[in-house]
Amino acid sequence: MKAIAEFLADIIAKRMVEKFGNDFEGLKKSLEYMFSWERDFSLEVKEDGLVSSGVCPVKRFYPKYCEEGCEAFAEKFASHFNAKAERVATDPCTFKFTISR
Repeated sequence: MKAIAEFLADIIAKRMVEKFGNDFEGLKKSLEYMFSWERDFSLEVKEDGLVSSGVCPVKRFYPKYCEEGCEAFAEKFASHFNAKAERVATDPCTFKFTISR
């Protein structure tokens, strides 16, 4: 599951970097672009990064992927923007993205 998530994140992140750039603003625009369809989606800019949150259907329909794949996806995706991802909550799905220094 982890390998699949990382593979998908790699492909998608490369496209997002082409479209938006690989800096903090590129990460922000990429997250908005990819997840704005989620119910109750929000993206907050914090001093130390970004916090994204939303009601994602993955947990409901694919709980095993949610548990094993979502965090791996976020971590690999964030690495393309010189950032780190950390799951903060699963209900709603919330991740904190911190730019590496």
